[in-house]
Amino acid sequence: MIKQKSFMLLLFICSFIFTQNLFPQFNIYSDYQLIYDDNIFNNYLNTDDYINSLSLGSAYNFESEFNNFQIYYEGVFGDFTKNKIKSFNSHKVGIVNTHLFGDDYNPLNVGINYTLRNNRDDFTIYDFRQLSAYANFRHTIEETNFLISGYIFYRNEYPNFNVFSNYEHKAFIKWISNFESLTSVMVSTEFNYKKYFEQYNFNGYANDGSFLRLHLNIGQSLGENTGANLFASYRKNLSEKSRYVISDSLIFYEEEIFNDLYAFNSFEVGIGFAQIIDENIKLSSELKYSPKYFTSLYSADEFGNELDALREDKQISLGIGIEYQLTTILEGLDISATFNFIKNNSNDFYYDYSNQIYSVSIGYGF
Repeated sequence: MIKQKSFMLLLFICSFIFTQNLFPQFNIYSDYQLIYDDNIFNNYLNTDDYINSLSLGSAYNFESEFNNFQIYYEGVFGDFTKNKIKSFNSHKVGIVNTHLFGDDYNPLNVGINYTLRNNRDDFTIYDFRQLSAYANFRHTIEETNFLISGYIFYRNEYPNFNVFSNYEHKAFIKWISNFESLTSVMVSTEFNYKKYFEQYNFNGYANDGSFLRLHLNIGQSLGENTGANLFASYRKNLSEKSRYVISDSLIFYEEEIFNDLYAFNSFEVGIGFAQIIDENIKLSSELKYSPKYFTSLYSADEFGNELDALREDKQISLGIGIEYQLTTILEGLDISATFNFIKNNSNDFYYDYSNQIYSVSIGYGF
Protein backbone atom coordinates (compact mmCIF):
# COMPACT_ATOMS: atom_id res chain seq x y z
CA MET A 1 0.00 0.00 0.00
CA ILE A 2 2.85 2.42 0.84
CA LYS A 3 4.59 1.70 -2.46
CA GLN A 4 1.32 2.21 -4.34
CA LYS A 5 0.70 5.59 -2.64
CA SER A 6 4.27 6.70 -3.37
CA PHE A 7 3.88 5.74 -7.04
CA MET A 8 0.63 7.71 -7.33
CA LEU A 9 2.31 10.71 -5.70
CA LEU A 10 5.15 10.50 -8.22
CA LEU A 11 2.66 10.40 -11.11
CA PHE A 12 0.89 13.45 -9.65
CA ILE A 13 4.15 15.40 -9.53
CA CYS A 14 5.22 14.33 -13.01
CA SER A 15 1.89 15.45 -14.47
CA PHE A 16 3.07 19.03 -13.88
CA ILE A 17 6.59 18.55 -15.14
CA PHE A 18 6.20 17.27 -18.65
CA THR A 19 3.68 19.94 -19.64
CA GLN A 20 6.10 22.81 -18.95
CA ASN A 21 8.99 24.53 -20.76
CA LEU A 22 11.84 23.51 -18.46
CA PHE A 23 15.08 25.31 -17.55
CA PRO A 24 17.36 22.89 -15.65
CA GLN A 25 19.51 24.36 -12.89
CA PHE A 26 22.01 22.74 -10.53
CA ASN A 27 22.61 23.93 -6.94
CA ILE A 28 25.15 22.81 -4.36
CA TYR A 29 25.76 23.94 -0.79
CA SER A 30 27.90 23.00 2.19
CA ASP A 31 28.28 24.03 5.81
CA TYR A 32 30.98 23.30 8.37
CA GLN A 33 30.19 23.84 12.04
CA LEU A 34 32.45 23.62 15.09
CA ILE A 35 30.47 23.18 18.31
CA TYR A 36 31.46 23.12 21.95
CA ASP A 37 28.71 21.56 24.10
CA ASP A 38 29.29 21.29 27.84
CA ASN A 39 26.46 18.76 28.32
CA ILE A 40 26.00 16.59 25.23
CA PHE A 41 23.57 14.18 26.93
CA ASN A 42 21.46 16.88 28.61
CA ASN A 43 21.59 15.35 32.09
CA TYR A 44 23.25 15.85 35.46
CA LEU A 45 26.52 14.17 34.34
CA ASN A 46 27.61 17.31 32.41
CA THR A 47 29.61 15.43 29.78
CA ASP A 48 31.27 17.95 27.46
CA ASP A 49 32.67 17.58 23.94
CA TYR A 50 33.75 19.33 20.76
CA ILE A 51 31.74 18.35 17.69
CA ASN A 52 32.76 18.80 14.07
CA SER A 53 29.71 18.83 11.82
CA LEU A 54 29.86 18.87 8.03
CA SER A 55 26.71 19.28 5.93
CA LEU A 56 26.64 18.72 2.18
CA GLY A 57 23.72 19.19 -0.16
CA SER A 58 22.90 19.31 -3.83
CA ALA A 59 19.76 19.85 -5.87
CA TYR A 60 18.78 19.70 -9.51
CA ASN A 61 15.87 21.93 -10.48
CA PHE A 62 13.65 21.72 -13.55
CA GLU A 63 12.18 25.22 -13.62
CA SER A 64 9.45 26.77 -15.71
CA GLU A 65 7.34 29.90 -15.32
CA PHE A 66 4.82 28.33 -12.92
CA ASN A 67 6.50 25.13 -11.84
CA ASN A 68 9.70 23.88 -10.21
CA PHE A 69 10.56 20.20 -9.84
CA GLN A 70 13.56 19.44 -7.63
CA ILE A 71 15.63 16.33 -6.90
CA TYR A 72 17.91 16.77 -3.90
CA TYR A 73 20.36 15.15 -1.50
CA GLU A 74 21.41 16.27 1.98
CA GLY A 75 24.13 14.66 4.08
CA VAL A 76 25.39 15.39 7.61
CA PHE A 77 28.57 13.97 9.15
CA GLY A 78 29.07 14.55 12.89
CA ASP A 79 32.32 13.71 14.67
CA PHE A 80 32.58 13.89 18.48
CA THR A 81 36.15 14.52 19.64
CA LYS A 82 36.06 12.85 23.08
CA ASN A 83 33.00 10.60 22.83
CA LYS A 84 33.65 8.91 19.50
CA ILE A 85 30.77 6.49 20.06
CA LYS A 86 28.34 9.39 19.46
CA SER A 87 29.71 10.15 15.98
CA PHE A 88 27.13 9.66 13.23
CA ASN A 89 26.19 10.27 9.62
CA SER A 90 22.78 10.94 8.10
CA HIS A 91 21.55 11.09 4.51
CA LYS A 92 18.36 12.35 2.89
CA VAL A 93 17.23 12.02 -0.73
CA GLY A 94 13.99 13.39 -2.05
CA ILE A 95 11.91 15.02 -4.72
CA VAL A 96 9.59 18.01 -4.38
CA ASN A 97 7.38 19.81 -6.85
CA THR A 98 6.18 23.40 -6.44
CA HIS A 99 3.39 24.68 -8.69
CA LEU A 100 2.03 28.24 -8.69
CA PHE A 101 -1.70 28.81 -9.12
CA GLY A 102 -3.73 31.92 -9.95
CA ASP A 103 -2.87 35.58 -10.18
CA ASP A 104 -1.41 35.55 -6.66
CA TYR A 105 0.99 32.70 -7.50
CA ASN A 106 -0.27 30.53 -4.65
CA PRO A 107 2.20 27.64 -4.25
CA LEU A 108 1.31 23.97 -3.90
CA ASN A 109 4.22 21.86 -2.62
CA VAL A 110 4.15 18.07 -2.93
CA GLY A 111 7.13 15.92 -2.06
CA ILE A 112 8.55 12.66 -0.81
CA ASN A 113 11.90 11.90 0.83
CA TYR A 114 13.83 9.14 2.55
CA THR A 115 16.21 9.69 5.47
CA LEU A 116 18.62 7.36 7.22
CA ARG A 117 20.85 8.00 10.22
CA ASN A 118 23.75 5.69 11.06
CA ASN A 119 25.38 5.64 14.49
CA ARG A 120 28.32 3.65 15.79
CA ASP A 121 29.20 1.23 18.58
CA ASP A 122 26.60 1.13 21.37
CA PHE A 123 24.63 3.94 19.76
CA THR A 124 23.63 1.84 16.73
CA ILE A 125 20.50 1.08 18.72
CA TYR A 126 19.42 4.62 17.72
CA ASP A 127 19.83 3.97 13.96
CA PHE A 128 16.92 5.58 12.17
CA ARG A 129 15.08 5.19 8.86
CA GLN A 130 12.31 7.52 7.76
CA LEU A 131 10.04 7.71 4.72
CA SER A 132 8.12 10.97 4.49
CA ALA A 133 5.50 12.28 2.06
CA TYR A 134 3.86 15.68 2.31
CA ALA A 135 1.67 18.29 0.66
CA ASN A 136 0.93 21.90 1.59
CA PHE A 137 -0.83 24.83 -0.07
CA ARG A 138 -0.74 28.58 0.58
CA HIS A 139 -3.79 30.62 -0.45
CA THR A 140 -3.66 34.43 -0.62
CA ILE A 141 -6.64 36.35 0.73
CA GLU A 142 -6.81 40.11 0.01
CA GLU A 143 -3.04 40.41 -0.54
CA THR A 144 -2.13 40.74 3.16
CA ASN A 145 -3.68 37.55 4.51
CA PHE A 146 -2.55 33.99 3.88
CA LEU A 147 -4.00 30.62 4.71
CA ILE A 148 -1.61 27.66 4.74
CA SER A 149 -2.66 24.07 5.24
CA GLY A 150 -0.83 20.80 4.90
CA TYR A 151 -0.40 17.14 5.72
CA ILE A 152 2.76 15.10 6.41
CA PHE A 153 3.11 11.33 6.63
CA TYR A 154 6.10 9.63 8.27
CA ARG A 155 7.16 6.03 8.45
CA ASN A 156 9.66 6.03 11.34
CA GLU A 157 11.71 2.87 11.71
CA TYR A 158 14.35 1.98 14.32
CA PRO A 159 15.89 -1.21 12.87
CA ASN A 160 17.59 -2.15 16.16
CA PHE A 161 14.74 -1.00 18.42
CA ASN A 162 11.66 -1.99 16.44
CA VAL A 163 9.31 -1.83 19.43
CA PHE A 164 9.35 1.97 18.97
CA SER A 165 8.94 2.02 15.16
CA ASN A 166 5.77 3.83 14.12
CA TYR A 167 3.61 5.46 11.46
CA GLU A 168 3.03 9.16 12.08
CA HIS A 169 0.51 11.63 10.65
CA LYS A 170 0.60 15.42 11.00
CA ALA A 171 -2.05 17.87 9.78
CA PHE A 172 -1.81 21.64 10.25
CA ILE A 173 -3.45 24.90 9.29
CA LYS A 174 -2.02 28.44 9.66
CA TRP A 175 -3.49 31.90 9.27
CA ILE A 176 -1.10 34.81 8.65
CA SER A 177 -2.17 38.47 8.58
CA ASN A 178 -0.02 41.54 7.86
CA PHE A 179 -1.14 45.04 8.88
CA GLU A 180 -0.24 48.60 7.85
CA SER A 181 1.28 49.10 11.32
CA LEU A 182 4.00 46.63 10.18
CA THR A 183 2.57 44.02 12.53
CA SER A 184 2.17 40.41 11.50
CA VAL A 185 0.07 37.79 13.29
CA MET A 186 0.30 34.05 12.77
CA VAL A 187 -2.15 31.61 14.37
CA SER A 188 -1.82 27.88 13.80
CA THR A 189 -3.13 24.55 14.99
CA GLU A 190 -1.54 21.16 14.50
CA PHE A 191 -2.70 17.59 15.15
CA ASN A 192 -0.25 14.70 15.42
CA TYR A 193 -1.03 10.99 15.59
CA LYS A 194 1.24 7.95 15.59
CA LYS A 195 0.63 4.22 15.60
CA TYR A 196 3.31 1.65 16.39
CA PHE A 197 4.27 -1.16 14.03
CA GLU A 198 4.02 -3.74 16.81
CA GLN A 199 0.71 -3.95 18.65
CA TYR A 200 0.37 -5.40 22.17
CA ASN A 201 -2.52 -6.11 24.51
CA PHE A 202 -0.92 -5.01 27.79
CA ASN A 203 -2.66 -2.83 30.35
CA GLY A 204 -1.25 0.72 30.24
CA TYR A 205 0.98 -0.07 27.24
CA ALA A 206 0.59 2.36 24.33
CA ASN A 207 -0.22 1.15 20.82
CA ASP A 208 -0.73 4.70 19.56
CA GLY A 209 -0.47 8.31 20.68
CA SER A 210 -1.71 11.77 19.73
CA PHE A 211 -1.38 15.41 20.70
CA LEU A 212 -2.81 18.79 19.72
CA ARG A 213 -0.70 21.94 19.46
CA LEU A 214 -1.85 25.58 19.25
CA HIS A 215 0.58 28.38 18.38
CA LEU A 216 0.49 32.18 18.23
CA ASN A 217 3.23 34.48 16.92
CA ILE A 218 3.07 38.28 16.80
CA GLY A 219 5.81 40.13 14.93
CA GLN A 220 6.40 43.86 14.98
CA SER A 221 8.78 46.10 13.09
CA LEU A 222 10.45 48.53 15.53
CA GLY A 223 12.33 50.45 12.89
CA GLU A 224 13.79 50.15 9.43
CA ASN A 225 16.25 47.46 10.52
CA THR A 226 14.82 46.24 13.84
CA GLY A 227 12.14 43.68 14.55
CA ALA A 228 10.70 41.79 17.50
CA ASN A 229 8.28 38.94 17.99
CA LEU A 230 6.29 37.43 20.83
CA PHE A 231 5.22 33.80 20.66
CA ALA A 232 3.25 31.32 22.71
CA SER A 233 2.17 27.73 22.18
CA TYR A 234 0.23 25.04 24.04
CA ARG A 235 0.60 21.29 23.59
CA LYS A 236 -2.02 18.85 24.92
CA ASN A 237 -1.22 15.16 25.08
CA LEU A 238 -4.37 13.23 24.14
CA SER A 239 -3.11 9.82 25.32
CA GLU A 240 -2.14 8.74 28.83
CA LYS A 241 -0.25 5.52 28.05
CA SER A 242 3.46 4.96 27.42
CA ARG A 243 5.62 2.56 25.46
CA TYR A 244 8.62 1.08 27.25
CA VAL A 245 11.04 -1.85 27.36
CA ILE A 246 12.27 -3.88 30.34
CA SER A 247 15.92 -4.89 30.65
CA ASP A 248 17.53 -6.46 33.74
CA SER A 249 14.49 -5.51 35.84
CA LEU A 250 14.86 -1.83 34.75
CA ILE A 251 12.18 0.01 32.77
CA PHE A 252 13.23 2.32 29.93
CA TYR A 253 10.46 4.60 28.65
CA GLU A 254 10.33 5.93 25.11
CA GLU A 255 10.35 9.53 26.32
CA GLU A 256 13.64 8.85 28.14
CA ILE A 257 15.26 7.18 25.12
CA PHE A 258 13.97 9.30 22.23
CA ASN A 259 12.61 12.48 23.91
CA ASP A 260 9.14 11.47 22.76
CA LEU A 261 6.87 14.42 21.88
CA TYR A 262 3.74 12.44 22.75
CA ALA A 263 4.65 12.05 26.43
CA PHE A 264 3.75 15.38 28.02
CA ASN A 265 1.56 18.45 28.24
CA SER A 266 3.40 21.74 27.84
CA PHE A 267 3.23 25.40 27.01
CA GLU A 268 5.85 27.79 25.70
CA VAL A 269 6.23 31.57 25.82
CA GLY A 270 9.05 33.67 24.50
CA ILE A 271 10.33 36.82 22.87
CA GLY A 272 12.78 37.34 20.03
CA PHE A 273 14.66 40.28 18.52
CA ALA A 274 16.42 40.80 15.20
CA GLN A 275 18.69 43.66 14.20
CA ILE A 276 20.16 44.24 10.75
CA ILE A 277 23.46 46.10 11.19
CA ASP A 278 23.99 46.54 7.45
CA GLU A 279 23.17 44.55 4.34
CA ASN A 280 25.65 41.82 5.38
CA ILE A 281 25.35 41.57 9.18
CA LYS A 282 22.35 40.39 11.21
CA LEU A 283 22.01 39.94 14.99
CA SER A 284 19.26 37.86 16.59
CA SER A 285 18.29 36.70 20.08
CA GLU A 286 15.55 34.71 21.75
CA LEU A 287 14.44 34.06 25.33
CA LYS A 288 12.01 31.22 26.03
CA TYR A 289 10.28 29.54 28.97
CA SER A 290 8.88 26.05 28.32
CA PRO A 291 7.70 23.75 31.12
CA LYS A 292 6.75 20.11 30.46
CA TYR A 293 4.32 18.03 32.52
CA PHE A 294 4.74 14.33 31.75
CA THR A 295 1.54 12.32 31.80
CA SER A 296 2.85 8.81 32.58
CA LEU A 297 6.55 9.09 33.44
CA TYR A 298 7.39 9.26 37.15
CA SER A 299 10.39 11.15 38.47
CA ALA A 300 13.32 9.39 40.15
CA ASP A 301 15.88 10.22 42.84
CA GLU A 302 19.70 10.13 42.52
CA PHE A 303 19.70 6.36 43.07
CA GLY A 304 17.19 5.71 40.28
CA ASN A 305 14.31 4.95 42.65
CA GLU A 306 10.93 5.91 41.27
CA LEU A 307 9.12 8.62 43.23
CA ASP A 308 5.39 9.20 43.68
CA ALA A 309 5.28 12.38 41.58
CA LEU A 310 5.10 12.54 37.78
CA ARG A 311 8.11 14.16 36.18
CA GLU A 312 7.98 17.92 35.64
CA ASP A 313 10.59 19.98 33.77
CA LYS A 314 10.65 23.78 33.82
CA GLN A 315 13.12 24.99 31.22
CA ILE A 316 14.49 28.45 30.47
CA SER A 317 16.59 28.92 27.33
CA LEU A 318 18.46 31.82 25.78
CA GLY A 319 19.93 32.04 22.29
CA ILE A 320 22.10 34.74 20.68
CA GLY A 321 23.40 34.66 17.12
CA ILE A 322 25.21 36.73 14.53
CA GLU A 323 25.30 36.15 10.76
CA TYR A 324 27.74 37.74 8.33
CA GLN A 325 27.36 37.48 4.56
CA LEU A 326 30.85 37.41 2.98
CA THR A 327 29.63 38.36 -0.48
CA THR A 328 32.56 40.78 -0.94
CA ILE A 329 34.88 37.78 -0.81
CA LEU A 330 32.75 35.18 -2.59
CA GLU A 331 29.09 35.19 -3.59
CA GLY A 332 27.17 32.63 -1.51
CA LEU A 333 29.70 32.55 1.35
CA ASP A 334 28.57 33.28 4.93
CA ILE A 335 29.78 32.83 8.50
CA SER A 336 27.77 32.71 11.71
CA ALA A 337 28.24 32.24 15.45
CA THR A 338 25.71 31.29 18.13
CA PHE A 339 25.51 30.89 21.88
CA ASN A 340 22.75 28.90 23.59
CA PHE A 341 22.10 28.50 27.30
CA ILE A 342 19.57 26.04 28.75
CA LYS A 343 18.58 25.63 32.38
CA ASN A 344 16.30 22.66 33.01
CA ASN A 345 14.82 22.51 36.52
CA SER A 346 13.34 19.05 37.05
CA ASN A 347 11.96 17.05 39.94
CA ASP A 348 13.86 14.12 38.41
CA PHE A 349 17.47 14.17 39.60
CA TYR A 350 18.81 12.81 36.31
CA TYR A 351 17.29 15.63 34.22
CA ASP A 352 18.10 18.55 36.51
CA TYR A 353 20.85 20.22 34.51
CA SER A 354 22.22 23.25 32.69
CA ASN A 355 23.72 23.34 29.21
CA GLN A 356 25.87 25.84 27.30
CA ILE A 357 26.54 25.48 23.57
CA TYR A 358 28.93 27.60 21.51
CA SER A 359 29.16 27.21 17.75
CA VAL A 360 30.81 28.79 14.72
CA SER A 361 29.86 27.81 11.18
CA ILE A 362 30.84 28.72 7.67
CA GLY A 363 28.64 27.94 4.70
CA TYR A 364 28.72 28.23 0.94
CA GLY A 365 26.10 27.66 -1.70
CA PHE A 366 25.34 28.46 -5.32
